[in-house]
Amino acid sequence: MSALENSRLLVAATGLVLAAAAGCERASDPGVEMIGSPGTFAGPHAHFRKAVLKNAAGQTVARVTWVRGRGDRVGVFASVDFPGARVGFHGIHIHANDNPANGEGCVADPAMPPATHFVSADGHYNPTSMTHGAHGGDMPNVLVLDDGSAALSFTSQVDLDDIDGRAMILHEGVDNHGNVPVGPAANQYTANSPDAVTLTQNTGNAGVRIGCGVIR
Repeated sequence: MSALENSRLLVAATGLVLAAAAGCERASDPGVEMIGSPGTFAGPHAHFRKAVLKNAAGQTVARVTWVRGRGDRVGVFASVDFPGARVGFHGIHIHANDNPANGEGCVADPAMPPATHFVSADGHYNPTSMTHGAHGGDMPNVLVLDDGSAALSFTSQVDLDDIDGRAMILHEGVDNHGNVPVGPAANQYTANSPDAVTLTQNTGNAGVRIGCGVIR
């Protein structure tokens, strides 16, 4: 395949993702047919969940929509508008929001260090007790461009009823999805401490939480 053909494929794929993200704004109307692959997403009787993510200052930085399709498939569309955010990939996940001792929902005091922001959302949503990379709340990294915009579209198998009331988190760093080959070999990583391995296995070491929204 030529470089020109590759570039055309890339443009076509990008256009599809952006079109899906644009469809998020229409997803709140259950009478509207969703944009997507033919037959994948339900029309008049679609079931939706949405989250609006805000930063510690209360500014909206991302919107995520889940659309129930046929069978156990769920279409997920995310759009980000966060000028000033670090250009590159950012981790984005469903967090459990299940421990009232840490607060509930999206709690962040701008006067406090970023490491304290949105810890109220607790850890990743993980209904089947898997290691990171296979959590129910794991999502692909989202690529933020130099103007602060981004779009993401993929298929998931989350239970829309069970994620109601959970929290969406956008992270400052990239999520490694637990893909760090730990061990003593020359092509493996030897951690400085067990805490480093635990951080990767739990959260992908994606850094501080820069946006949060409760799923409704």
